Amino acid sequence: MIFNEFKKRKLICLFCVLGFISVCSGNIIRPLPNQNLNYVNVIFEWEQEPNTKHYQIQLVDVGSDSIIVFDSIKTTVFVAKAGIEWDRAYEWKIRPFLENDTYGDWVGASRFNIIESKLGNVTINIHDESLMQPGLTMFGGPNPNRHTIVIDKNGKEIWNDAGYRFKINHVDEFGALYGNSDHSYPNFTACKIDYDMSFLWNSGLKVDPHDMKETPNKTYFTLKNVQSTGPIPSNNSWTEQFRALGFVADDTTNEFPWYAQRILEMDRAGNVIWSWNPFDYFSMDDFDNHGHTWQDAYINMEYDWTHSNALFHDVNESAIYLSSRHLSRITKIDYPSGEVIYNISLPSPFIALGESYIGNDLLFNFQHHIERLENGNYTLFDNGNISHYIFDHGLRISRAIEFEVIGDSACNMIWEHSLPPNLFGHAGGSVKVLENNNRLIYTRGNGAGTQEPSILEVTIDHELVWKMTGTSNYAWYRAFRIPSLHPDAYSIMIQPFSQITTSDTTFNGIMISDEENMVVSIMNESDYGQPYDYFISDKRNWIEQKKGTVVIDAKDRFDIDLTFLPDSKRNTAYSEISVVVIPLKHEYAKKHKKYLLFDDGNANMEENHNAANVTQNVQNRPNPFNPKSNLEYELLRDGYVSVRIYDLVGRKVKDIFEGHQIAGTQSFTWDATSNNGSEVATGIYFYVIETANVIVRNKMLFLK
Repeated sequence: MIFNEFKKRKLICLFCVLGFISVCSGNIIRPLPNQNLNYVNVIFEWEQEPNTKHYQIQLVDVGSDSIIVFDSIKTTVFVAKAGIEWDRAYEWKIRPFLENDTYGDWVGASRFNIIESKLGNVTINIHDESLMQPGLTMFGGPNPNRHTIVIDKNGKEIWNDAGYRFKINHVDEFGALYGNSDHSYPNFTACKIDYDMSFLWNSGLKVDPHDMKETPNKTYFTLKNVQSTGPIPSNNSWTEQFRALGFVADDTTNEFPWYAQRILEMDRAGNVIWSWNPFDYFSMDDFDNHGHTWQDAYINMEYDWTHSNALFHDVNESAIYLSSRHLSRITKIDYPSGEVIYNISLPSPFIALGESYIGNDLLFNFQHHIERLENGNYTLFDNGNISHYIFDHGLRISRAIEFEVIGDSACNMIWEHSLPPNLFGHAGGSVKVLENNNRLIYTRGNGAGTQEPSILEVTIDHELVWKMTGTSNYAWYRAFRIPSLHPDAYSIMIQPFSQITTSDTTFNGIMISDEENMVVSIMNESDYGQPYDYFISDKRNWIEQKKGTVVIDAKDRFDIDLTFLPDSKRNTAYSEISVVVIPLKHEYAKKHKKYLLFDDGNANMEENHNAANVTQNVQNRPNPFNPKSNLEYELLRDGYVSVRIYDLVGRKVKDIFEGHQIAGTQSFTWDATSNNGSEVATGIYFYVIETANVIVRNKMLFLK
């Protein structure tokens, strides 16, 4: 459309300026050029194109020249879940399918690489696909080295940790990833990552790698070893070996190093802001006297008393739950007082003070992975290391169990699933209740004398519907069923968005009258419900400011209508709209988009279009200044720009910038130095901003 045809109407032109990520190919955002990706479910993102019904992506396998086309994409974000393979290089580009039913020009192309697959041989058995919970399976562990992998239901590798030796221990309800990594050991023994293996938080010190949780206050609970001294039992199968080394081993003499795990709460800066020490709250009369712990103590010459391996913080109860494997104990701790509310444990003689605790009849032992369900019940993986002593069957049996706690004083078994003897797991293990109420169970599977690491999906009626078995060199820690990768995926769209032609150039933007509203749409492109903060404003108060927090369901959209204030005074030809969106559970994915807003009803509109690329809003702050001043200006359209500093007699002092810039607000800082790096003298200077057809010259005062 020709701009001058609309002179009699008040029209607003909204010109899009780059937001979120600086990109090279103009309109392509991610993958970044030549980025190495550790997943085959690739997320693509690009800038919105005008007059567009939908988009088409063309993907070329660089090695084979084979072409994949993804069509009819409605937004500016797309996750490809098929067609991309490991150890390949690809080139991609996008084009719009326009409202006139023709294709626009291609945008791109940009190249990215997929790294090598990391998964060894696994065996998949699908017993009843109709009963399976849809999604991907994530699992990680220590052997053959620390690693985490995601597969689909058929065992195809979808994601890996890119060699960062990351072990997953938690995936929260918003898709955030927590675990530990050998990267820059020991600074990442507790860390939070995204799927691109960017580290979003790390402990910065050596902590216990078993578990960590993030709180709504952006603090992190983790575990760290703490030492003391204690006695050696007089009636253990290893007592005489200790006595042969010169120890008394009389139950009372504090002669041997004991260690446990204290709970740490750390802030975002890595400072410890709260801690809880089991030596202050547990009786050392309680210890394992039937399992392997004293044998390990003899070998290592220190006693791993509690071996705490799981924790979580219940905000509603203001309580922390702690799993202490070697005490076969679950503890509920009041937060922040630290007082023990109850212990769930074995009866005596397996635990000396067992009768003073609750839940003796649950009989779990050497457990892993305590979690609380939405219905208030609890699940854990009962490794059963001493179950051959506890139960009449005389076998070591691992179980997945669900139980309830009644009034902090009694326990009741709700559900249990016993694994066959060959799938007994002496270490590791997890249980997850899935959306369809199936249970995803991981076991080390070494009951038959060989490693048979297995992940099983069973129904509540104990029907096996899916199983993955790894080779004997694998040992995992926990397993999770996730809906998909990329929980941080979302798009921002502006409608209506069109191409506008003036007498001398073409813009992409929006043209609407005072009676018509603009709409900003936030589309949650992920498979998780996500909360978002949004803030929309403009520099000259032409539109009503909008801000708020909204939870957008998976694959759903939230629309924000922008209305013009009736009493706004449009004394200039333009304003600038700022749209900021922050996914609260993935703050690193914040997007800030800016749009120039033009009023055709203003008398200066045509003059501004035909006379200059730079608006009159050119300023430096502070002025006078010492030691730095910020130069800020607004470009109405893309083009060549140079910024230079001159002294009073016209000599060039400093080249600040020369090159191509995109439309929008631009800024530079001058630090009162010349091109040779020396500080300039006190006095008046001029900054000169030059475009293709205008020069702006203003003075500034430097005071030492």
